[in-house]
Amino acid sequence: MTEKPEIQEPAERDRRNRLYTLEVCFLAFVGLVVVLALLEATTYKIVSSRTPFVIMIPLLILIAIQARRLWSVRSEFDARARIAGAFAGRDVTLNKVVGFSAWMVGLVLIIVVFGHYAGIFLFCAILMRFLAGESWPLTLVVAAGTTLFIYGVFEFIFNIDLYRGLIIRWFLGYRDF
Repeated sequence: MTEKPEIQEPAERDRRNRLYTLEVCFLAFVGLVVVLALLEATTYKIVSSRTPFVIMIPLLILIAIQARRLWSVRSEFDARARIAGAFAGRDVTLNKVVGFSAWMVGLVLIIVVFGHYAGIFLFCAILMRFLAGESWPLTLVVAAGTTLFIYGVFEFIFNIDLYRGLIIRWFLGYRDF
């Protein structure tokens, strides 16, 4: 019985260190996004900027409270070494999170250029064919089905026009770039 806690303690400490590091990184990311959004909201007219201010000021307060809490327990964890190891590729779990995040950034870029419907179709096709290794017929059926389902839900049920993309805007005469 005395051996198990000794064996489990380093694993538990490692898990807590990983969670602490993830929390620090997430809080920094969310804080940066909120500050940038708040700065952008200052350029709006006062009527349009009320909602962002009502949401973001309390959110910044909560971020500051959580940052203070994390700062007070920083001596228990080695976040810098964990982050440095992650950038060096030594943390398999974080590598998966970074890979997933890169796919999501790719999805956003595809949507910005091609729009939601073409972007979702392309993203599904790329993931299924090249990442999962599925056959072309299955890839095309699932990508088309997913896109048609999202189109039906947003266009007909919610009556929301999703973003059509920079390419369509260019052909319609907008000179965004």
